[in-house]
Amino acid sequence: MLTLPAQLRIRLLVLVAVSFCLATATLWKGETMRAEKDARVLLELNYRDVSRGFTDRADYHLVSVAREIANRLGSSGRLAATDVAALCAEQEIAEIYDVDTRGIVVGGSRLVGEKVRGEQWSEFLRLLDPDGPESMSQPDRPRTSDGKVFKYAAVRFPDRSGYIEVGWSEERFLRFLRQRAYGYTRSWHIDERGFIVFVDRNGVVTSHADMSLAGKTLVEATGLDPAAVPTGTPFRATIDGEPMFCYAGPVRDYLAVLADPVADVFASRDRFMPRMAAVLLAVFALLFASVSLMLRNRVAGSVRRIGDALHRIACGDLGGRVEVRSSLEFSELSDSINATVVALRDAAEERVRRIEAELELGRTIQQAALPADFPSEEGWSLAASMEAAREVGGDFYDFFPVGETHRAFLVADVSGKGVTGALYMMNAKTLLKDALLADPERDPAAALSRANDELCANNPAEMFVTAWVGVLDLETGRVAFANAGHNPPLHLREGAAPEWIREKSGCPLGCFEGVAYKRREIALGAGDALFLYTDGVTEAMDRAGALFGEERLAATLAAAGTRVPRALDVAVHAAVSAFAAGAPRADDLTVLAVQWLSAPERRMRTFQNDENALAASAEFLERTLDEAGCPPKDKARLLVALDEVVSNVVRCSGASGLAITVRFSRDPRGATVSVSDDGKPFDPLRIPPPDLTLGADERPIGGLGILLLRKTMDGLSYRHAHGCNILSFRKNFGPAPTAPESHA
Repeated sequence: MLTLPAQLRIRLLVLVAVSFCLATATLWKGETMRAEKDARVLLELNYRDVSRGFTDRADYHLVSVAREIANRLGSSGRLAATDVAALCAEQEIAEIYDVDTRGIVVGGSRLVGEKVRGEQWSEFLRLLDPDGPESMSQPDRPRTSDGKVFKYAAVRFPDRSGYIEVGWSEERFLRFLRQRAYGYTRSWHIDERGFIVFVDRNGVVTSHADMSLAGKTLVEATGLDPAAVPTGTPFRATIDGEPMFCYAGPVRDYLAVLADPVADVFASRDRFMPRMAAVLLAVFALLFASVSLMLRNRVAGSVRRIGDALHRIACGDLGGRVEVRSSLEFSELSDSINATVVALRDAAEERVRRIEAELELGRTIQQAALPADFPSEEGWSLAASMEAAREVGGDFYDFFPVGETHRAFLVADVSGKGVTGALYMMNAKTLLKDALLADPERDPAAALSRANDELCANNPAEMFVTAWVGVLDLETGRVAFANAGHNPPLHLREGAAPEWIREKSGCPLGCFEGVAYKRREIALGAGDALFLYTDGVTEAMDRAGALFGEERLAATLAAAGTRVPRALDVAVHAAVSAFAAGAPRADDLTVLAVQWLSAPERRMRTFQNDENALAASAEFLERTLDEAGCPPKDKARLLVALDEVVSNVVRCSGASGLAITVRFSRDPRGATVSVSDDGKPFDPLRIPPPDLTLGADERPIGGLGILLLRKTMDGLSYRHAHGCNILSFRKNFGPAPTAPESHA
């Protein structure tokens, strides 16, 4: 017969073993379900993104065609004197209409002299509204007269005398989509190894991460039968011998099949579970050993004292000790518990140190996410800074180009602080930038509306963001702006007191979906500045609890006696620090100052991509540089650089045309040449430099042209915006040669 302690230990062992197995199995099941759910959400989000982006380009292209025709005609009524058929053939459109401000078709493919009516026309009548949009596009729809599917877009004439409407035929629209479908998803990745396959109605692959499979059937490429693939719901399949999570759905006349390897989906679970199982095993083993020791001695007092000591430890008292010495077993148990407490205390202290280090790393990462390379280009100047109240904060600022002649800038304040506010801040910053870059009209109000809807769609923490967003036109000094519940900025002008911009703002982002924000404008004179800030400035408190306030901020800016952004930044920070005088900071402090100096001097010309492009562009640049008084040596280097860039565009880009823009600066004196083309996206600056130690026969072809530009130019940059490659190179002019003195 086993003793009672032995029986209890056996039962305890069985209970611990069963508990360990149940806990491990439950954790495994939970991690599996989480991974499957994440995979399903990821596939559905990628399907939604690939579906939206497929036809958006068609709208943009058709609007561009309408805008080109409107700019060419210049005014309503001139289409009647134009060969409509030839114009349609030139622009590859099926229909064109000139509608004046009365809503009457005054020229076009048909219906000339009639007043517009019907659903198709009534939507475009919004272009005649003075406050209406500059351009519009409609989804493809059957034309009421013959049932054929047409796609229409319209653009207002520059003088607002009416608008031009153009339409694609069903054949032209589908041809555009077929061109876009080829290779559309080749660089689209899901997780690390997931991919998206585009299949046409015949089951032939048009786009794949491996474009060597293009032209093959879906069965040949993946083993999937298009007719048997379920759409609109996740499913599992084996592709190339590897199990995949898949999702399929229609995208126009194509079928999109998304695949994510099962191994990638469960990778985090497979890494996590062995470690967690070892921890659980260690915990249950320690529990079994501790309880077994206690059961060896049935002395109630000792058990009670041990229980009391363990209770204090469980409540967080890691500074006490267990001193039960009624037997050798309890003495050993007391020592074990004391050692465990010391280890727990050391582990807790180490965890605190690790958390502090991670927070410091988070602060570094957050600071790195804020742009610090402030602009030095001629025409404008900007400075900004953010000081978090904790290790990481919720304030942020941003600035970036939106087109060749516009610069966006913003300041925002997230409602939360600490890690939660910082994470929400990163998401809001990304959404605001994406919304501004995606809007061809550079409308800050539309960008706020779009970002607001995205934030409202996924806001479990119920946080919100205030933001002031502006877009500066470098050519005119006008700033288009919109305010989402943020503090009013100040307008600084020469010889005038700082002026508040207090136009009524919209509600903060993330509160209500569907909010339409109001676009407003302000004109900056040469040298004028705008000062933006968060409430960490005006609500900074001294030791007595008094606020810094708006009046003190305006007085600080007035006393600074300057409109230089960096000087304004330093002056406000110094004033707030002196006012707070050591009082603990309750909020993040962020400021941004932007100054418009003058409109840049520039020249621009476009060229067709043909055999004359190189010579014509070189002639244009040489004439432009001569007019600007460019020194011959610098002119020669700029012409060599242009020859290298344009030659690559003509030979390799597949572009229909290119544009040359030349900007001149005075301090330092020099010229920046930008070459833009609508060819396939390609960043030549990512080409690794050639190994010049190798012989010409051994060295791979390519890279020498970019190496030449790097060595001869003072600045070199690339970006891809609005469907165009834009490569810019800058040369600072040396002193002009002096004429030799003549001697009698």
